[in-house]
Amino acid sequence: TWQKKHALDAPKTRWVTGKGLELNSANKLFRLQLRPRGQFLYQLNDKLGSDDERDRSHAMMLRRARLVSSGHMWGKQTTFKMELAFAPRDLGMTDNKSGNPPVTNKDNTVSRSLLLDFYVQFKQLRDLNVRVGQYKVPYSRQRVISSGNLMMVDRAITNAEFTVDRDIGIDIRSKDLFGLNKKLRYYLGVYAGEGHSSYASNDFGMMYLGRVEVLPMGNFKDYHESDHGADSKARLSIGLGYAYVENAKGNKGIIGKRPKDGGTTDTQNLTADIMFKVAGLSFQTEYYWRKGRRQQDGKLDVNTGEPLELEKPRDGWGLMSQAGYLLPNTDFELSARYALVRGAGQSSSLADNNEVGGELSYYFASHSLKLQADLLHFWAEDFGQGDNQFRLQLQAAF
Repeated sequence: TWQKKHALDAPKTRWVTGKGLELNSANKLFRLQLRPRGQFLYQLNDKLGSDDERDRSHAMMLRRARLVSSGHMWGKQTTFKMELAFAPRDLGMTDNKSGNPPVTNKDNTVSRSLLLDFYVQFKQLRDLNVRVGQYKVPYSRQRVISSGNLMMVDRAITNAEFTVDRDIGIDIRSKDLFGLNKKLRYYLGVYAGEGHSSYASNDFGMMYLGRVEVLPMGNFKDYHESDHGADSKARLSIGLGYAYVENAKGNKGIIGKRPKDGGTTDTQNLTADIMFKVAGLSFQTEYYWRKGRRQQDGKLDVNTGEPLELEKPRDGWGLMSQAGYLLPNTDFELSARYALVRGAGQSSSLADNNEVGGELSYYFASHSLKLQADLLHFWAEDFGQGDNQFRLQLQAAF
């Protein structure tokens, strides 16, 4: 039983490619994997300024610095994961934009917890796994895909607008529903609806989620962008997700800014996606839709004493498509992406946005060690009146 000695006496310790350092207890009941990951980014911005002048700036940054610990305890059917983040952007460090060196209480103040994920999953039942904790809500594919396994330097504008991100909650799920050779998956969950690192009491506004995935050609790494296996067999994954957020405090649901009127929003969120891979070619497309219903909370204008005008919800839809091809007998990949965000007319506060770009990647060791360079163009209505961005990023995970 678990009360018996389980210390690491004569343990099996090894280095597992892509998973890091692995420690196993002698009785095989416990496993711990430790994996650090860093992304080192250079970014050049070329934005349209006033009087049609171009404003250029650049930055060198530690984009992400993560430490992941995962494994199992008291047997292989009870697993866990904890992910910590240490990069300034991950921690939400403040910047007073003064151009001066950091000043205490003005710059470099942490505004977010370094704890990204911490969950336990019970896998004793094939059709009814249970996950409890804080983690990425299994709503949209590109958001759940690790930032370390992306085809391009970072995610698309559609993810930034429509993601439901991380939350604290519980779900039931299965990667092999009904034992169909891992061709059918599902997720059903309920979450606090407060987002990353929430701990305060709330008004019972929760988030409810459902998602299904079908893999008609069999199981494969559909949560890794790019086709590093270069298998000649075609593989396909189709996903459909729905999330309802009640009394959301952000203008994007559980994320985004708090509306000036102080009210909340009930939001319906829908997504559908496809991942296809064959012989080094990978294609991915995702559709998003969101509709909200605003509620006033009685906040008054300080000058007139009248209730503040209710802000419009960010209703709208988005579409992202990207494709990549690993050049035969090389470690180079060429990829391209197009994404768009559209507001739902006059009843929405969501502005139109577009993204198009291409990338060249070199994989020293698949996603674990790679160098990526992309060039992107963003615009609202006029393609020629947009912004440009160049990014060069090295990722090392070991």
